[in-house]
Amino acid sequence: MKEMTSGTKILLSSAALMWLIEIINTLFNHQFSHFGIVPRELSGLIGIVLSPFLHWSLPHLIGNTIPFLVLGFLVHQSKQLLFVSLVVTFGGGLLVWLFARDAAHAGASGLIMGYFGFLISHGLFTRSIRSILISVVAVIFYGGIVFSLLDFRSHISFEGHIFGFIAGVAAAWHIGKSKKPNT
Repeated sequence: MKEMTSGTKILLSSAALMWLIEIINTLFNHQFSHFGIVPRELSGLIGIVLSPFLHWSLPHLIGNTIPFLVLGFLVHQSKQLLFVSLVVTFGGGLLVWLFARDAAHAGASGLIMGYFGFLISHGLFTRSIRSILISVVAVIFYGGIVFSLLDFRSHISFEGHIFGFIAGVAAAWHIGKSKKPNT
């Protein structure tokens, strides 16, 4: 039997941690979700690291788990899962902290949108046939999530979606730029 890759282990471990935290958070009436990103509050900076693991409800986590695993696995195919995850978590999270409306922002959807932004732009920036095919697969199966960038309902962190997406595109641009010879 083939051994799991480190990227697959990271994805599965992260999803398991999200579920463990949700179980504990549920026992405490979701009080830990308030440790998400709280814009422009010094104490809210910790949310940049914590927010992908915190969710407001079980349906919120259920809705994030499969896209997180599928899109994360597709990002892993580029051999850039850790880099993209860090850029989206910290870059997108910092943008939320700086510019989002006053509310606690929690959930993995910013990371998911970052993965999606990375996937649809990575092929364009690297001009790799394999990356373009992965982009097509991501769009076919998850293209509809692009509409979450325009979901401005008060209980949705559209800022997390938008800034996560932007950070994912930035990660793809950086990787594409570094793979091209200097001219």
